[in-house]
Amino acid sequence: MEDRLMKEFIIKVDKKGRILIPSEIRKQLNIKSIVKITLGEGEMILRPIEDPLERIEKLVLKGTTDVEAEIRRLCGVVESELNKAT
Repeated sequence: MEDRLMKEFIIKVDKKGRILIPSEIRKQLNIKSIVKITLGEGEMILRPIEDPLERIEKLVLKGTTDVEAEIRRLCGVVESELNKAT
């Protein structure tokens, strides 16, 4: 990342290892419910990713006649998206 784009925030880690991402950051990065963490040399990079369930909602066709077949197909899509995120 370019230095001119870098901002620093100090965030407390609680006893269970959790952090709270301030709303300003969540809004700026459009973080909703899932993030991808990449570990590097002494650093952690956090990137927002689209929730696979939200992506599936966009794929569902209105007027589906075989609901069970559609559910099986969508489960495959979810598994594929989760594998991409990891």
